[in-house]
Amino acid sequence: MVAGPAVDVAAAAKPRPRSEILLRALRPLTDALVGVLGRAGVDPQAIVLTHASLGVLAALLVALGPPAWPWAALLLLLKTLLDNLDGGVARATGRVTRLGRYLDSVLDTLVNLLLFAALALHGPGAWAWPLAALAALVLMLVLSLDFILEQRYKSLRGSDAGPDVEGPIGGPLPLYRLVRGLYEVLLAPQDRWLARADATLFRRLAGMGEARAPLDVRLAWSDLFSTATLVNLGLSTQLLIFALCLLLGVPFAYVWFILGAGGYVLAVQALRAWRLRRYLGTRP
Repeated sequence: MVAGPAVDVAAAAKPRPRSEILLRALRPLTDALVGVLGRAGVDPQAIVLTHASLGVLAALLVALGPPAWPWAALLLLLKTLLDNLDGGVARATGRVTRLGRYLDSVLDTLVNLLLFAALALHGPGAWAWPLAALAALVLMLVLSLDFILEQRYKSLRGSDAGPDVEGPIGGPLPLYRLVRGLYEVLLAPQDRWLARADATLFRRLAGMGEARAPLDVRLAWSDLFSTATLVNLGLSTQLLIFALCLLLGVPFAYVWFILGAGGYVLAVQALRAWRLRRYLGTRP
């Protein structure tokens, strides 16, 4: 009998300063599934394509109207589960690739855009499309800010090499270039803009750029508060809330939730600025 691939389930969870409550609750299930899928030799990229397909089908069902909404909710829940397995299987079996990282991010973004387009068909008249588009933009910015602040927190503490995945490409070079190109168009510009905005805010508060600031001041700015306050706005939690809105028959409420989440993020950043000013005022 040929032995299956080695699976290190302990390595499946993505190392984060703080994880979503939902993901911590799902951890026993996802660990068990990572073990099963890893030993079966399932390709992590196949999992990515599967949960993206479920997301596209869910968007179609949302567009079809109330009779299809419970099925759309079910597909979104399945997508959420699978979306937390692809990276886990890749890490547990030593198959993390650059293509997999970009493919997951790009397909998640495209699925989100389709879901918001479907929601716009069930909104308040002429305002439906502008509100859905604004919510889609807010969600993208919130997810990017969460990513950027976590990377900064980890890099300052020497626990992460940066956002770029090292290792094999993991697929045909033309496909990798296509997916990486889509990432550069859809996601990289907002990542860079948010990183510059965060650096500008720090410079105004601290009176100096990060390159000149003492380490303790940079650590106070990029502390656990800066990232832990955003972690439960992650995509897994977002899709769970979307599914609940569908089950309750009020899918457009998800748009209002996202807009409210944008206000929450602004409030958190204002509080973060106040915390840094208070630290600077007590620093010898």
